[in-house]
Amino acid sequence: MTDKIEFKSHVSLTQRTALERLVFFNSCQERVADCIADAVATFGAPEIVADRDCLRIRIGDLNETQSLFAIEKTTGRPVGVAVYVRPDLEHITVMHLGISAEYASGGPRADELLLLRLLREVRRSTRRVKGVRRLELYYGKDRSLAGRWRTADKALA
Repeated sequence: MTDKIEFKSHVSLTQRTALERLVFFNSCQERVADCIADAVATFGAPEIVADRDCLRIRIGDLNETQSLFAIEKTTGRPVGVAVYVRPDLEHITVMHLGISAEYASGGPRADELLLLRLLREVRRSTRRVKGVRRLELYYGKDRSLAGRWRTADKALA
């Protein structure tokens, strides 16, 4: 299972249509539509931008936005994305998440736990950044997420 997906900070230019489907036309978005609307109102709308020979996601006017993509090795197709920013020295905020329907809860490949793996990878990569003490997930009814994230943090360890 783990050898079929790789995590990268960019997507190939040839995968623009697949990335648009994942970010803008994802059938799973209705599950968190209110959270998405709130995130767009707070941070700005996601935008796919070409950067030399690859694609990235930028959100609003935030110049320091970073993305981590889950990509199928055999096809190069993006099947998951986490978009995050470092609002201050101690925090990383995940502002947007997207998982392809087949990997989401109820999908035929849900047993691959792609969302959990993607969040683990974000956490692993942010551990290398000096000073970061907390990873926060913006989506959710309770914006502070302090208690919830500690629980999730243990699961991600």
